[in-house]
Amino acid sequence: MSWTNPQTGRRFPAALLILCGGLLAGTAQAAPYTPDTNATVLATLSDSQQALTPANPPQNEADALRLARTQIDYGRQQGDPRFLGYAQRTLAPFSQPPSPAVNLLWADIEQQRHQFTQARIRLTALLEQHPNQGQGWLMLANIERVQGQFDAAQQACRQGANSLPPTTVVLCQASVQAMTGQHQQAYAILQSLADSRLVSDTTQTVWLQTLIAEMAIQQGEPERAQQALDTALALAPQDAYARYLQSDLWLQAGNPDAAIEDLKNWQDRDNALLRLAIAGQRSQHPHANQWQQAYQQRLEAAEKAGRSVHQRELARYLLQVTSSPDEALAVAQKNWEQQKELADLRLLLAAATAANNTDVRATVRDFIDSHGVHDAALQAQWSEAQP
Repeated sequence: MSWTNPQTGRRFPAALLILCGGLLAGTAQAAPYTPDTNATVLATLSDSQQALTPANPPQNEADALRLARTQIDYGRQQGDPRFLGYAQRTLAPFSQPPSPAVNLLWADIEQQRHQFTQARIRLTALLEQHPNQGQGWLMLANIERVQGQFDAAQQACRQGANSLPPTTVVLCQASVQAMTGQHQQAYAILQSLADSRLVSDTTQTVWLQTLIAEMAIQQGEPERAQQALDTALALAPQDAYARYLQSDLWLQAGNPDAAIEDLKNWQDRDNALLRLAIAGQRSQHPHANQWQQAYQQRLEAAEKAGRSVHQRELARYLLQVTSSPDEALAVAQKNWEQQKELADLRLLLAAATAANNTDVRATVRDFIDSHGVHDAALQAQWSEAQP
C-alpha cells in the first residue's frame, strides 16, 4: 500500500508517511448549501473523474481498497474534497468491523478532514491490537507532529521501529527533530542520507530532497534549497508539493515572475491560483486582478457548497492579497489551534505583526522558546518587527 502527501496528492510508500509536511491546513466550516431542486447540477465530472466513481461499487475488499486509495489520492492531488466522500462510500460496506487496512484508510480520510481526534482514537485502538502496523505508527507520528505534540510523535516513531526499515525510522525522527532544538542534527542526517545509496526509489528520493529543501530554507540557505528542489523536480516535474515550495522560495526571494511562469498552467488548482494571485499583485501583472477574483470565486463556491476551506491558505490570502490583517489573524489563530508546523508559525507571526497584536506575538515567542524552534524566516520577521 502507498500513501499520499495530504496537500498535493504525491504518492509515496506507506513507510514514508511521516514525511508528509506541509500543508495539513485547518478548515473553516460554512453553512450547508441546499439546491432548490433535485435536478440542480452542482458540478460536472470529467471522464477521468467518472472512472473513479463507478455506478457499481466494488464487491470485494481488495478492489474497494484499491479504488478508495485512488479516490483519496486524486482528491488530494486536485484539492477536491468530494473524492474523500467517494472513498468513504467505497469503504462503507467493509467497515463493520473494519480490517486493519480499511481502518488505515478511514484514519487517512479523517486526517485529511482534520478530524485529528477521531483519527488518533482509531489509530490508537488499531495499534493496540496490531502493534506491527508500521503504517499506523507513521500516521500517528505525523498527526502528533502536525499538532505540536513532539514527544508523542517521537514515541510513535520509536514504536514503529519494530516493523519499519531503519531508514524510515531515521526519516520519521528527523522530521520531528526539525521542529526542536535538534534541527541541525536532523538536517545533517538527511543530507548524509541523500549522499548515500540507502534511498534509491524515485518517489522516496523526491520526498527526501523536498525535505532537505524545507530544512535548508529553515536554516537560511536558499541556494541549497534550490539545489534540492532542482533534483526533486528533475525526477518528478509534476510534483505539486515541490513546485509550490519552489514558488514560495521565489516569492520569498522577490522573484514573483518566476512563480507566475511556473504555475500559470495550473490555475485549476487552488493552491497554485493563490500563489498566482500573490505573485501577480507583487509584479503588477496584467492578470493579477483576474487571479484574485478567480480565487475569491473558489472561496465563495466552497462556502455555498458547505465545503471546508484550508485555513492556512485563507489566512495567507487575507494577509498577502486583500491586506486584511485583522481578519487574517483571526483565521491564522484558528488554524494554529489545529496545526503547528513552521509554515503555520510563520503565518501566525506575520499576521500578528501586521495586526499589531502583541499578545499573539508573545504566544509565538513562547512556542519558539519552549520547543527550541530555529527558523531563519521567523528570526527575520521578528527582527524586522522590532522598534
